[in-house]
Amino acid sequence: MSRSVIRDIVIPIVSKIMVEEGYFGGYRRFDIRDEHLEEFLEEEMRRRFGVIGSNGCQHLREQLEEAKKNDPYSFEFLVRQLVEKYVKLSAKIRYAKNLEDLEKGPPDRFSELRKKYLRRHLKM
Repeated sequence: MSRSVIRDIVIPIVSKIMVEEGYFGGYRRFDIRDEHLEEFLEEEMRRRFGVIGSNGCQHLREQLEEAKKNDPYSFEFLVRQLVEKYVKLSAKIRYAKNLEDLEKGPPDRFSELRKKYLRRHLKM
């Protein structure tokens, strides 16, 4: 339910920011469908606006609409900062996964021989 709040209020601003930053070409707004981004934005908005409890969805909607109405520039600045933070985190995660895949690599045929050699020569 609170994801719909994020999609209704925050994602249009995110798509505008993405076009301005050059992630998408042209001047059209795009419909962003990234579950991880929505989850990240939801958690950050809940944390920033102090929304907890079972009625958090309605309270979050009220807080976001009020913040957007009172000072749209600072709200957009907050969303811009969160998008930059998300992009950096996703790049780090992608890099770590790539490193993990590289470390797996092909199986080593000589690992057992190397271990025996080291055991034999280290005991002396």
